[in-house]
Amino acid sequence: MQKSVLITGCSSGIGLDSALELKRQGFQILAGCRKPDDVARMNSMGFTGVLIDLDSPESVDRAADEVIALTDNRLYGIFNNAGYGVYGPLSTISREQMEQQFFQ
Repeated sequence: MQKSVLITGCSSGIGLDSALELKRQGFQILAGCRKPDDVARMNSMGFTGVLIDLDSPESVDRAADEVIALTDNRLYGIFNNAGYGVYGPLSTISREQMEQQFFQ
């Protein structure tokens, strides 16, 4: 049976590079993405896209149920790579963005 790995934040960067390498090594990749368009792109790349927004407990619960069903409750590993970052000069960052970055 093929081992399955869930990678959050899989649409770009380290998450996507890790997914490509693990797929090359024979793993089934469950590609966690926040945007439906990214999920579709992951599916077109041969991954199994999973819609997940880590800021939403309901979304996380739905994604967990989906992953359990897709793997027959036999998930091999999780790479929790998703992150949130606010970039730019401090004077351009709103209070809401700062609170999201530091307190949530």
